[in-house]
Amino acid sequence: MTDTAIPAAGSTAKSSPASTAFRPDLQGMRAGAVIAVVLDHLIGWPSGGFVGVDVFFVLSGFFITGLLLRELNTTGGLSFTKFYIRRARRILPAALLVLLVTVGAGYIVFPATRAKETLVDSLWAALFAANWRFESVGTDYFQLGLPPSPVQHYWSLSIEEQFYFVWPVVLLGIFLLTAKTGLRRWGHPRRYALIGAVAATVAVSFGWSTTQSATEPTTAYFSTFTRVWELGTGAAVAIAGPALARLPRNFIRPVISYVGLAGLAASLFLITPDTQFPGPGAALPVLSTALVIAAFHSSPVYGLAPLTNRVAQYFGSTSYSLYLWHWPVIVLLAAIMPEQQISYYVAAAVIALVLSEVSFRCFEYPIHQSRWLEPEARTSPSNKTRRRITPRGWSIIGAFIAVTLVLNLLVISITDQRAGVGETNETLSAGETVAEAGQCFGGPAIRNPNCPQLSPSELTPPIDTFAKDTQGAFSCWRGEGEEMKSCTYGSTRPDALRLALIGDSHAATLLPGLSRRLEENNWSLATYVGYGCQWQTPAPGDCDDDMQELQSSLLTSQPYDAIVTTSGRRYGGATEAAAVIAYQAAWSAISARGTKIVAVADNPTVSADVIACMTRFGGDPFKCGSDRSKALADEDPLFAAAAKTPGAALVDLTDSYCTADRCPAVVGNVIVYRDTAGHVTATFAETLAPKLVEQIRAALSA
Repeated sequence: MTDTAIPAAGSTAKSSPASTAFRPDLQGMRAGAVIAVVLDHLIGWPSGGFVGVDVFFVLSGFFITGLLLRELNTTGGLSFTKFYIRRARRILPAALLVLLVTVGAGYIVFPATRAKETLVDSLWAALFAANWRFESVGTDYFQLGLPPSPVQHYWSLSIEEQFYFVWPVVLLGIFLLTAKTGLRRWGHPRRYALIGAVAATVAVSFGWSTTQSATEPTTAYFSTFTRVWELGTGAAVAIAGPALARLPRNFIRPVISYVGLAGLAASLFLITPDTQFPGPGAALPVLSTALVIAAFHSSPVYGLAPLTNRVAQYFGSTSYSLYLWHWPVIVLLAAIMPEQQISYYVAAAVIALVLSEVSFRCFEYPIHQSRWLEPEARTSPSNKTRRRITPRGWSIIGAFIAVTLVLNLLVISITDQRAGVGETNETLSAGETVAEAGQCFGGPAIRNPNCPQLSPSELTPPIDTFAKDTQGAFSCWRGEGEEMKSCTYGSTRPDALRLALIGDSHAATLLPGLSRRLEENNWSLATYVGYGCQWQTPAPGDCDDDMQELQSSLLTSQPYDAIVTTSGRRYGGATEAAAVIAYQAAWSAISARGTKIVAVADNPTVSADVIACMTRFGGDPFKCGSDRSKALADEDPLFAAAAKTPGAALVDLTDSYCTADRCPAVVGNVIVYRDTAGHVTATFAETLAPKLVEQIRAALSA
């Protein structure tokens, strides 16, 4: 993605493992890769467009390994200083420029919480650790359904840079080891040692990638260890250079290249977001790229017009800049204007192309061709005098970096204060305000046309922080792969009615509203809520063991007077019918013992367009929402399960979310949803609590 190190022209097979001649076909490969990625990100086509990143990985492994092997073979060692200066000059200026512009634009168009998170993401990206950051965020359940980071695409750049930090040391170590065994010349034994080391790395990484992709796909996608086999494949082609150079200069080379191109074209359409990826799904584009590289190794390129035409060469030369700019443009523009329309697509494409062209011509390329960061820089054509960066100069640079980091930390702190960002488990401080607001605040206002409409800046929770409005809902929560937790709230009197709350995250969102009304109703509430913990037999996902243990406890040592349960309507099972059967199997055994089952129908769904509309720069949140038919298009299996289970009752609050034809994103000046996973804000859940408690009481007394 970032490298312009090209194998050496005119080198013989005996003296060099690679050739430094400019490879127009590989420049064209860069073009195809970046165009595929941009199209996939912008319009979602082709389905496998994201494999363009895998193409970049293979190319980077090839270029960097060829560069390092030439130096090792020529000098017998490596200049780490020169290597990393070249990498910094090639990569840092454009990458940091895009980060600075993105953070600044984010503070203008994003809500405060998201602007702050963009800054944090950018700091990780600047340290070449973005993949670790997004691996952590991607496996955090509470981040699901939130809009993507405008610097998320830096994950691939981070993996490349991590490879660059380690790979030169590995190659030098192999050279030193083989030197001690007498293999000093660049002959077959030393090459076999290198190939063996690379082959082992590729095999282990690919095996781990396949395992991780099956069990932890998000981790596998961002992990350095599950991706290094792709860079290693490119490295293997560079090491095998002398053998590839002996290929005849006839039709065989173009045929090999076209076979590789056919494989890449097929991968763009055969691979989808549902493919197990990167292991083994990335094998097709990786091996296809390797074929294209190998085809014209140490040979002039001929017969490859699709890769060597002027358009391909242009996009190849600007591919790094275009890759850096396209994703922030797509994400930031979505915060200003609606997506899914021609004007958005055209504007995003034009802005990304213009920014990449300007930054490449005026910033990236001039710095790349300069002597920036060189310890020694020429000051005269005669080469008689040299200028070094003095210790004082390095001190100034270090101080500048330190001050920049401190300022960033201050900005984060100020942003937190501006946004009022707190922990997701903080207790609701506005409970009394919610209770006193009456019929024009939140859910009760849906049927009251006379309620006043406030300005967007006066909404509750604020636009800046609504995505964090959980207010203790997940304070006793079972995370994915963790053990079930149970907490008890409410009355401690011996005659208290004993209730249990069981379910997934949608059940947890009921807790802030319910917990404040337990004492007045003399209810004691125990919670069993967690990731994927639908109350079913069997339960889906990794919560099945916990739910089986809970089921056994409910039948023996933990009897309750009533159990309140709910779950996301989209996560009950493979089909609605299967979900209904699984709910019935769990509920019937408990209700047969005399325990009342109260199923709370899930809230309507919400689309990404609605959440984007809520946060759109200069937009009107009161105009955001979904058609009722669309929001309720997914059948809620709780309806049928409650109807078919003796002793079960259903509580349906849908009419507090929707009018006869529409489900607005703001009801009674309260923001309804936190994210696209359908989690409601704790404030809105609180406004529904009086009606929820009333209907639970009615079900219990029926």
